[in-house]
Amino acid sequence: MRIQRSEDHKVMPWKNGLGVTREVALAPSPRPDAPFLWRLSLATIKGSGPFSLFPGIDRSIAALSGKPVRLVVDGKEEATLDALGEPYSFSGDAVVEAISEGGETTDLNIMTLRGSATHRMSRLVCSQSSTVTAEHDLNMIVFTSRAKITASGHSEEVDAFDVILDIARHENLTIEAVTPTAAYFIGIDLAN
Repeated sequence: MRIQRSEDHKVMPWKNGLGVTREVALAPSPRPDAPFLWRLSLATIKGSGPFSLFPGIDRSIAALSGKPVRLVVDGKEEATLDALGEPYSFSGDAVVEAISEGGETTDLNIMTLRGSATHRMSRLVCSQSSTVTAEHDLNMIVFTSRAKITASGHSEEVDAFDVILDIARHENLTIEAVTPTAAYFIGIDLAN
């Protein structure tokens, strides 16, 4: 288990050049025609506009803070992302337009290369003490506020947008929230 602090995320431009993302972690692609095997990132949506296209990539997104954002996917309104709400999954091949409700929104994105990896993003509601068991090949947790994490008898404090990476399969983690909050668990399974 390793903690990556929010200030250590790599800042880079969006693929379409219309914004900035903070890359948390990335695994290189096994194929020359794909940008990565998987990528976890945080982005700030500052207004309405298109998402970058990622052909051959499966995506999930959740709003961590800020104003609601409506998503129009292939011309149909599909979802509204509310802060600390449920994740929304879609194809990177889809044409996606974000409609901002005004103000900024910070979102969490996990993307995996279709046919080489799959992912699952789930919201964890943490009111006092919760235990999570890692069940995937790769396991990560993204936090939205301060919490204390205990694993294998070792405790660490985390803050908003800190990420726990390299959680071993079958490892149990206890999350103690300072105030009721949500965290997001990301599990990735690699194709054999």
